[in-house]
Amino acid sequence: MTLVKKHRLQTKKSLIDTLPEMVVSALANHEDFVVTYEMDPKTKKKSLYVMTGNLITPDVLATLKTQIAHQKEEGCTVITRDWK
Repeated sequence: MTLVKKHRLQTKKSLIDTLPEMVVSALANHEDFVVTYEMDPKTKKKSLYVMTGNLITPDVLATLKTQIAHQKEEGCTVITRDWK
């Protein structure tokens, strides 16, 4: 598979247009793709983080999967597929 050039958010594209490109790039480069947000406790302002790279270690993945399993009733979801 041809490696896809990493995309940097330096363009004026909308996030909706940029996300699919980032997912394709991460998959082509065998990298993690993580989307999360945090809320500033003082201002209540939300910040969105979209990250790609070698981010998730086997230990972190095991912890996340366990947490998701415990919180399924609250709506947590994980999708698993075999990868070639």
